[in-house]
Amino acid sequence: MNAPKLHDGIAIIEVADPFVLTEIESDAMLQPFLGERLSETSVAVQPQAVADVVRRLQSLGHMPRVQE
Repeated sequence: MNAPKLHDGIAIIEVADPFVLTEIESDAMLQPFLGERLSETSVAVQPQAVADVVRRLQSLGHMPRVQE
């Protein structure tokens, strides 16, 4: 059994539908800010890029919620 990974100092995008995450990962403006896919519904994001990522997601019609 694999132990869960703990990540410190990163931001994460989490979605309900894996298809939505695939669309996000395909966006050329978001790709530079995205890191490793952590699961089929979450991907790491560069913490310093959160504001840019939120603005881009909003422009694509998504309603991101940022939690600290």
